[in-house]
Amino acid sequence: MEQTGWLALLLGSGMAGIAAAAFAEKLLPVFPSYVLYVWVGMHAVPDAPRMTLTILVASVGSTLGAMCWYAIGRALGPRRTEALVVRLGSRAGLDAARYGALAESCRRRPFALVLLGQITPGVRLCVPLIAGVLELRAITFFSATLLGNAAWNAPLIGLGYALRGYSRDPAQVGLGVVAALVVLEALLVATMRRRRRA
Repeated sequence: MEQTGWLALLLGSGMAGIAAAAFAEKLLPVFPSYVLYVWVGMHAVPDAPRMTLTILVASVGSTLGAMCWYAIGRALGPRRTEALVVRLGSRAGLDAARYGALAESCRRRPFALVLLGQITPGVRLCVPLIAGVLELRAITFFSATLLGNAAWNAPLIGLGYALRGYSRDPAQVGLGVVAALVVLEALLVATMRRRRRA
């Protein structure tokens, strides 16, 4: 995939550009995160020692974008936030019932739900809105989101870096990683359900 437009400009601007790209991806998710971070690893990590810094910078940028959605959730209130979340998550099968379940889980275990939400495809954007409307403590939301973003970004950036020099399409690589995450998530959910029934 050839670097073009705003992404090429940002990735050519060093760490500040990586942070800005991560912020933009979370705030306006028109460019899939799994493509962005594989691309960052392939084109914007100069060497292995800078990998940790790159992951941290991207995670902070993404977390600041999530903080904006958190603020929007607080400002909109429950009814309008639910409508927005269902609309944004409709492609991932997020309906009103699942929104309610997420909101209830967020009330009971806010840190864990926010963290896991950042590594779950389809709900990464919705969890900050839910956390905002529930008025979770900002420090709890920020720390859980930062850890979750780091857990999401690290394997994608690391994989991109490992594939430097290979003619692989970042979109295909990213989709493969996301598919693996979805399968892993489904296995974890199935295991937890079996334990509960037992």
